[in-house]
Amino acid sequence: MKKFIFIPLLFFIFLRVGAQVDLTYYLPDIQYDQSIPTPESFLGYQIGEWHIHHPLSVQYMQLIAESSDRAMIYEYGRSHQQRPLVHLVISSEENIRNIESIRENHLALTDPERSADMDISNMPSVVMLGYGVHGNEPSAHNAAPLVAYYYSAGMSMEVNETLDNVVIIIDPSLNPDGQDRFASWVNRHRSHTLNPDVNDREFSDVWPGSRTNHYWFDLNRDWLPAQHPESYGRVNAYHNWMPNINGDFHEFGSNNTFFFQPGVPERVNPRIPRRTDELTMEVAMYHAAGFDRIGQHYYTQQGFDDFYFGKGSTYPDVHGCIGILFEQASSRGHLRETVHGLLSFAKTIKNQVVVSLSSVEAGFEMRETLLEHLRWFYTSAIEEANQEDFEAYIFGDQYDMGKNYHLLDILKTHRINFYEINESVEIGGQTYSPGKSWVVPLKQRQYRLIQSMFEKVLEFEDSLFYDVSTWTKPLAFNLPYDKITTSRQLSSIQGNLVEEVAFPTGRVVGGKTENAYLFEWDEYYAPKALYYLQNKGLRTKVATAPFSIYNAEKELVDLNFGTISIPVQIQDVDSDKIYEYVREAASKTGVTFHATETSLAKEGIHLGSPSFSSLDKPEIMILIGPGTNSREAGEAWHLLDQRYRIPSTKMEIDRFNNADISRYNVIIMTSGGYGGITESGRENLDRWLRGGGTIVAFGTANRWLERNGFVNMDFVSGPDIEEPVMLPYNIRSEHRGARRISGTIFEAKLDTTHPIGYGYRNEKLPVYVSGTFAVKPEEGNPFSNPLIFTDDALMSGYVWKPYEEIVNNSAGILVNSRGRGNIITIAHNPNFRAFWFGNSKLFANAIFFGARMGR
Repeated sequence: MKKFIFIPLLFFIFLRVGAQVDLTYYLPDIQYDQSIPTPESFLGYQIGEWHIHHPLSVQYMQLIAESSDRAMIYEYGRSHQQRPLVHLVISSEENIRNIESIRENHLALTDPERSADMDISNMPSVVMLGYGVHGNEPSAHNAAPLVAYYYSAGMSMEVNETLDNVVIIIDPSLNPDGQDRFASWVNRHRSHTLNPDVNDREFSDVWPGSRTNHYWFDLNRDWLPAQHPESYGRVNAYHNWMPNINGDFHEFGSNNTFFFQPGVPERVNPRIPRRTDELTMEVAMYHAAGFDRIGQHYYTQQGFDDFYFGKGSTYPDVHGCIGILFEQASSRGHLRETVHGLLSFAKTIKNQVVVSLSSVEAGFEMRETLLEHLRWFYTSAIEEANQEDFEAYIFGDQYDMGKNYHLLDILKTHRINFYEINESVEIGGQTYSPGKSWVVPLKQRQYRLIQSMFEKVLEFEDSLFYDVSTWTKPLAFNLPYDKITTSRQLSSIQGNLVEEVAFPTGRVVGGKTENAYLFEWDEYYAPKALYYLQNKGLRTKVATAPFSIYNAEKELVDLNFGTISIPVQIQDVDSDKIYEYVREAASKTGVTFHATETSLAKEGIHLGSPSFSSLDKPEIMILIGPGTNSREAGEAWHLLDQRYRIPSTKMEIDRFNNADISRYNVIIMTSGGYGGITESGRENLDRWLRGGGTIVAFGTANRWLERNGFVNMDFVSGPDIEEPVMLPYNIRSEHRGARRISGTIFEAKLDTTHPIGYGYRNEKLPVYVSGTFAVKPEEGNPFSNPLIFTDDALMSGYVWKPYEEIVNNSAGILVNSRGRGNIITIAHNPNFRAFWFGNSKLFANAIFFGARMGR
């Protein structure tokens, strides 16, 4: 038989010297199940005294699941650093026993073909609480054990009734790698006598900080791209539940109070129904009541938007859920000075607990309303789709199965249905072929999400954006796509539903040869294949002109600029080993190789021609440290490491100043300032560059290069604006905030014969632009400007009208020489958030072919 006592008595008996608060500071003073360990009894300290590490948090969740019949736990993924991502599910004992049937019935509400028959009168609602997607926002991570304890051990009538009617899913850490990085920092610098001075090292986490994941990505932008294991697992787990309320717990500046959604009404994505906004406000009243009871100040409908579907509070809104962003003023450490006085870590945790409980309360009291909203959301999606003037999208790249695979994988992750096509069709001058093209019908439950991912947007109700203003996936992937306008046309080409997405299968056409193996550069994973072979010690060459040649199966193959050749007879290993390496490369990358038994081309250059240029294996350094852009550095590191399997050395500027850099042939400089490079560092870099090195410089890194005499370039100045003599003071933030380029897509013209353009077939290239950095094309050398924005470049997204001219006709890429080396200026980040697949090849080309881009 279980024993029950009151927590205050337990705490009085076991209170340790130095404990800041007791459990009733955080949780209601009710009867608790003694058999369920408190967080303090497990940790050995009270929540809020130290920052909890992720392993302890997970262990506590596991302990609750083992100790309580109300709880169960499962792992839904792993972080990059192999930390487990878990959900603790809490409900009544009966609900836990029947949890799978509850889940399946709940999911039926999202299926318009079944939802009308579902009885929701006794169906539990589902509330998902996701804590701490940003590692340095610790009140979220530390609130999770308290909420888990309250609902697993609380014995009040209110708790019991709630659990009869609500399934609660607790995700204790959405970003465990960042959480542990930050907890280690602040705990390492905590004083026994807490020091609130903001100048203390406790509050100054070192570069790149702990907000991000292992590769320095902001995971709260990755719900839609789903390019990291944390997000991929989270999105799949989300779709396995489809919650009614999703809490997204964050922190912001220490001098703030507390924010909860709804956000600014005019800054809501138009694909979110107004009914969702109204329910968000209704849920917000529960948070307001909770804070009013304790005198905590807060605000809502100001400062934050609900626009980009890649965030944890907005993604749910396009899935029939009420997503709620919570922002708590951060103590960052354990006690901090603020304009409101001293802010304790415990206080920040308490506020997160309050809104956690109010979210569950809303899920209980609004249960039928929320369940009906979920059902209505998906039936109304079909109704809206029926009003469109077209039937489907069609897309696909005929030359790049790798990019096709990744977009298909994203669609599958978000439960979007797509179909094969059973015959070739030409639409808008583009041919779409079976096996290389797919259709996405609009008339399906994910209609709203489909539209947001495929449509181009140029009109906006508001001009302020918390994040990007557009994310058109086919443009990001540089994939041909179009609309299918009639149901007749759709039915004539629509084939089978794609159930599984398989990585492309590479092969070696013609088998073993004694002459050469060839592969084209179009495939997304061609750089991975090239590096794999180079790393095996094979000598490789690149074709600087197109040619046609017969492969070993006597098939005539047309090969384009950038085709890679692996001559057999010039290698240091025998032909059997070369063939083994080539087969391995094909298997690992999905790239097709052609064996040839002749050097004689039918048309174009022959294999022994000097137009085949020898390639060096890249030895890459990424300059990092304070002043450099950690996001861009992480994106470059991630692409090289995760996708291409190319090692790169991340060197701090302090070390660079006196380092021997002769082993590297490529240095990547992301946007930012490089003031930490000393005179000796500059001289070191200049010698290396003149000796034949390649610098790949993103964005504002080029300003440093220009100021220090490495390159001559002219930057585009902002437009001359005649300001009014007077404007209302209260609109100053909106007035200034609208003057920006808010993550927008522009069209550029690419020279596909230039080494930077190898692997591209279409000279029109969508480019992601954020910010107003722009550089003018170089005059006097037309071969130095391989990528230039068109004169009417805007494709999708928001830009303040006068700023369009900053981008129009500016240079996307410049190539300049210094001594025997080259500086490749890439004006705008080509690796944005790991989902801008269409520009990644530009970056790879700069690395592999940069030394071949001289004037």
